[in-house]
Amino acid sequence: MKFNFLNQAVAAVCCLTCLCATAADDGVKANLAKPYVTVNGQVQPNVLAELLLREQIARGAPDSKELRSGVRDSLVNLALMEQQARSAGLDKDTVVHAQVELARQNILAQAWQQKVLSETTISDADLQSEYAIQVARLGDKEILIRHLLVNDESTAKLLIEKLQAGSKIAVLAKEYSRDASTQNKGGLADWTLPLNVQPSVAETVLKLGKGKFALQPVHSESGWHVLQLEDTRPFTAPPLTELKPQLSQIIARRVIETRLKALRKDAKVI
Repeated sequence: MKFNFLNQAVAAVCCLTCLCATAADDGVKANLAKPYVTVNGQVQPNVLAELLLREQIARGAPDSKELRSGVRDSLVNLALMEQQARSAGLDKDTVVHAQVELARQNILAQAWQQKVLSETTISDADLQSEYAIQVARLGDKEILIRHLLVNDESTAKLLIEKLQAGSKIAVLAKEYSRDASTQNKGGLADWTLPLNVQPSVAETVLKLGKGKFALQPVHSESGWHVLQLEDTRPFTAPPLTELKPQLSQIIARRVIETRLKALRKDAKVI
């Protein structure tokens, strides 16, 4: 399983790297440490308000008086709830301690990833190379599939026998298929790229002629499929300029994964 924070770091780097770079100035650091609001003697510094503000702006909220007022309210509420938690002794709870420790490790891991990415230059050549890889993965055609999804192989084989006897998938779908998204559409799925469907399904369908159905049921993690290739159409990938943000994220994730792999190789894990 991939670490969840790999994706989080790539998304957060745009909003937080700027703040970290700005904070390198001693005057800015001093300002960020100043109180933004004080609750029962507990100081909530400007840096916390700035982080919350930038997080909301990164999500699309416009910078406004209302937004800043909401940030202030959030910091007041957080301080009050934290104070109540400490009064109730929750800060000494073993599980709470573990949650705090996991949060600390996760935040530091993200900070490390942001540092790595801030030191990484993605060149035009890198983007061109990644674009070629992704275009090859996408392929040059889309497929339109009719299918029946059932729980067991024996039922799937029975349905194939019905097709061989002249029945239509479109008719059988409503009675037999348990795929809610296609059951009432005659088993017809949406146009899609082969890489977007289960590998076993794509492998089988790509061998079929237009309008033909597979003579053997196909198993996937969803169940057993009875498949028919309805149609195909050409597909052309968007130009590199449109995919540049996604390509940059793919490269960034690979940089982090490569560095992490090297760290794991040198680590003493018992």
